[in-house]
Amino acid sequence: MDSTQNLGATGNIVSHEALDEPSVVGNIIREILYSPMNLALLAVIVFLVYKIVRDRTEVPSSSVQKPAEPELPKLRRDFTVKELRQYDGNQLDGRVLVAVNGNVYDVSKGKRFYGPGGPYSTFAGRDASRNLATFSVVSNDKDEFDDLSDLNAVEMDSVREWEMQFKEKYELVGKLLRTGEEPANYEDDDDDENIVNSEENVVAPPANVLSEQSDGLVKRKTDNVSSETEKDVKKIIADSNILLAKPSTESGPKGELPSKDC
Repeated sequence: MDSTQNLGATGNIVSHEALDEPSVVGNIIREILYSPMNLALLAVIVFLVYKIVRDRTEVPSSSVQKPAEPELPKLRRDFTVKELRQYDGNQLDGRVLVAVNGNVYDVSKGKRFYGPGGPYSTFAGRDASRNLATFSVVSNDKDEFDDLSDLNAVEMDSVREWEMQFKEKYELVGKLLRTGEEPANYEDDDDDENIVNSEENVVAPPANVLSEQSDGLVKRKTDNVSSETEKDVKKIIADSNILLAKPSTESGPKGELPSKDC
């Protein structure tokens, strides 16, 4: 019998390779189970496989789009400090206004920052100038206008830089009124804007109409020149006939009078 073959319990010939297969698998399992590093690697592989399978089977939550919020009508007016408090995002329309350096801005499109629950929700409906100058998120609950007169030069520069960013990103609504200051009337500005828009919307006449008008004007001018020239020529001819029709006053030959029949 060949040395590479053995008889099994049933008398069949079994190769050494078949006898060694269970031992190889067992050695691999023992190597994994008794080695902490191999166990850690196995856990990482299982986790990655699970994550890949889950991402392919589940629908990503980001793909579910939230319904767009209705666009708010444009607001143009001035506010007192107390009036501004009403626009902190908790009212019915959800509009959020913030004042910076005496100007009021509509920051409703940045509601995730300045609206309820946002990281800067304490600025909503308030004058945020001092907060921006001092890098504070504590709510400014003063009921009077803050003139910022006690801020130093560096802090005021910070306020102006923030104001420039607000001007670039958000719509200007109006002014934050001082005590006793009267609000401005912005209806005149809207009327002027409407007049400008109406002038821009005036439709110019078609090119062929302009061409016909121009040709008619040239023709009329040509006719006028021709008629005036004709009149001048007729006048010259008439003057010539008058001169020819006048009797001669010059004397004839010496010693003779002009003939009456001439």
